[in-house]
Amino acid sequence: MNTFRKGYRNNHLLYIEKGNNKLKSKNRARLEHIFGVQLKKADNLLLRTIGAARAYAKIGLRNLAYNMDRYRILETIAS
Repeated sequence: MNTFRKGYRNNHLLYIEKGNNKLKSKNRARLEHIFGVQLKKADNLLLRTIGAARAYAKIGLRNLAYNMDRYRILETIAS
């Protein structure tokens, strides 16, 4: 299950449920950061293409650009 567990007044979360929520939070935060950066850098996120193949290609190019930018940032930090 991919949703977070919630505790209630007389039914608190178990330690396992808290741990699962923490793992899900880490993954979610990382993914939301990626989409947030792409949203800021791309002024127009509307895909005006005909066909799924062109839309997949456009999304793939955005992901490639993000990965190249991220690599450049990590390289400058490492050196």
